[in-house]
Amino acid sequence: MNKMEQTTYYPHSGNYFIADVMLSCPFCGGEPELTFIGNDYSKKRKVEIKCKGCRVTLVNAGIRSGSEQLAKWSIEAWNKRVGGHGA
Repeated sequence: MNKMEQTTYYPHSGNYFIADVMLSCPFCGGEPELTFIGNDYSKKRKVEIKCKGCRVTLVNAGIRSGSEQLAKWSIEAWNKRVGGHGA
């Protein structure tokens, strides 16, 4: 399996982390944007990935998982979805 390119992400906590780069949108080829909603201390903690082109959205939320883990799961899901469409 090939190792994906990685980049740095910055949640609201101010602590950055490194994760896989998000692939382009499978529907329009647009650029995805990752947004953190809430923080590790709020009950409404979410990570949203939205295409800047067609606005298709993937959202993950969790009570027992921090923003970093939610983001990594979301990026993995986004990239698997993209990879399954021959991108």
